[in-house]
Amino acid sequence: MDHSLLLFTIYAIYLILQLGFATHILLTRTDESASALMWLLVIILLPVIGMIFYCFFGIIRIKTIGVRVQRIQNFVDSSKSKYMGKQIKNYLENLKKFIPKPESCNPEVRKILDNLIPLRLPLSGNHLELLRDGTSVYPRMLEDIKKAKYTIRMQSFIIMDDPVGKALFDALEAQAAKGIDVKVQYDSFGSFKASFTYFFHRYIKQNLNNLSIRPFSPLNIFTPWRIQLRNHRKLLVIDGQIAYIGGVNIAQENIKSKKLPRRKHIHDLHCRIIGPAVAELQMAFLKDWVYSTRSKLVAEELPYDFPPQKSEGESIVKVVDSGPGQNYQGSQNVFFTAAATAKKSLWILTPYFVPDYSYIKALSMTAARGVDVRIIVPKNNNHPFVAQASQSFYRSLLSSDVKVFQKKGNFSHAKAMLVDEEWAFMGSSNCDVRSFRLNFELDFCVQKGTFIDDLKAQFDEELASCEEITLKAINNKSVFIKLRENFCALFAPIL
Repeated sequence: MDHSLLLFTIYAIYLILQLGFATHILLTRTDESASALMWLLVIILLPVIGMIFYCFFGIIRIKTIGVRVQRIQNFVDSSKSKYMGKQIKNYLENLKKFIPKPESCNPEVRKILDNLIPLRLPLSGNHLELLRDGTSVYPRMLEDIKKAKYTIRMQSFIIMDDPVGKALFDALEAQAAKGIDVKVQYDSFGSFKASFTYFFHRYIKQNLNNLSIRPFSPLNIFTPWRIQLRNHRKLLVIDGQIAYIGGVNIAQENIKSKKLPRRKHIHDLHCRIIGPAVAELQMAFLKDWVYSTRSKLVAEELPYDFPPQKSEGESIVKVVDSGPGQNYQGSQNVFFTAAATAKKSLWILTPYFVPDYSYIKALSMTAARGVDVRIIVPKNNNHPFVAQASQSFYRSLLSSDVKVFQKKGNFSHAKAMLVDEEWAFMGSSNCDVRSFRLNFELDFCVQKGTFIDDLKAQFDEELASCEEITLKAINNKSVFIKLRENFCALFAPIL
């Protein structure tokens, strides 16, 4: 073939591919103009590489995956389901007696959240214990795991092949050997290192009938978009009566150890819950399990997953399991609800602050009403690119009287929100686009009880080790730094 003809053919194929990618972007991102513009620039300015990048990070298929997840949700919820209908019906009937009276909690917040997140009930009678760092979380987990009598359900975004991961999985294996039913679910992307070292395989090959370990959405070179839809949840449920939920992954960086450099230690928050809300968290796990394994649950095991609940405390809890097909944008709805309803204060603690501009505007309007809006982010971030993107928002926020603080010291992975010192939100969600629209997240809203006071004290402690960012400092940044931050912000839709 003539050399010039070959070049023409290659260029024609490239243009056709580029046009195809551009068409896909415009058809699938009709409600995300900023994201669409970013991806169009990527495939135009980065020939070939931009298309490959888009395949892995741009094609998300939220609607397709959402339909599949929703189908599983409906099947599990249906009282006509042959394999677990009776148990689900009994579980729902048992929880009705814990639905609080309207006057027992903030009626405005409850009405909004019930409308936005209708699939989960607010439940009274819970006791919540705030736990700080893996140093306090892991020993409590191991203690409760060793006391388990019937079932253990665990899922985590990150599970590492390190001393912490081995200690927990050795305990799970030992309990499975005793006849306790153990199910573990991990995210293929977050736990890639453990999968690569055959960490999970070492336990699977023991062939214990009561130990099942599965990825939520296995990575596949033919379906690269799966890398975007991550299961970011962290949950442990024991005997359907005790639950652990929050931001702590399974990794030794979460504990203070001389084996690791101090700069690698991670600060985080977690919560131990007993009470009726545990049943809602259990249901969230089992729905994920049915979706990822495409298997039916055995009816005989469900009574152990859903034992009769009793009142354990004063807190009212509403579980928020968000993701495609599961209360889609549920965590985003809670963040916007907080901004819309806060009357005195709105304090947000998050490791990654990369929301879209609509939420920046919402926070600005909240501060304009005289509400004390504070955002706490880590000064030392484990993702510098994300930190740069966050700082691009500070000028708008500070100009609107929103206060921004940087926590000094080790990287803080803690995430929580406190509104009017009256209700709170905590779990796996960050205040960013990924948690709002892409990830499968698991959080909870809470009113009443000592947990609110404990969380307020924790916020005060966080603020005590922070430095406040001033508008003067932002304005004094060099043009180069401002350009770098704004460039990073362009990639907010995938950060």
